[in-house]
Amino acid sequence: MRIDFGPGIEWGGLSQAQCECMARDDRHPLTYRVYFAALWRANQIGHAEFRMGELAGILAGDDGVIPSRQSVTNAVGRAKALSLIGYDSTARCLTLPHHHFQKGGRGGRRCSVHGDASPWIHVA
Repeated sequence: MRIDFGPGIEWGGLSQAQCECMARDDRHPLTYRVYFAALWRANQIGHAEFRMGELAGILAGDDGVIPSRQSVTNAVGRAKALSLIGYDSTARCLTLPHHHFQKGGRGGRRCSVHGDASPWIHVA
């Protein structure tokens, strides 16, 4: 997939491996850790899928305490409210808007959670 944000729009790359480190780093607020998790796991259509309860495990603190389901849901909601992730995001699949994230190379083009093979769900 060719990365194209439009005429005259500058862009740069990021390390998805570094995003994983940031998602797991409990020095950051949960809202931003959710965003980093989305960047880390995003496929070619901007969907980042997680197994049931997996996101909570990723967001565990250094002390090993896993955030409650409600804490994870609230963090996802705050990330949506800040337009960091798509409005259709859940703890099972975090989505990224096309105007913010594009990916070439590896990664699927389907989402088993949303049943969506088309790229890029719009943000609210």
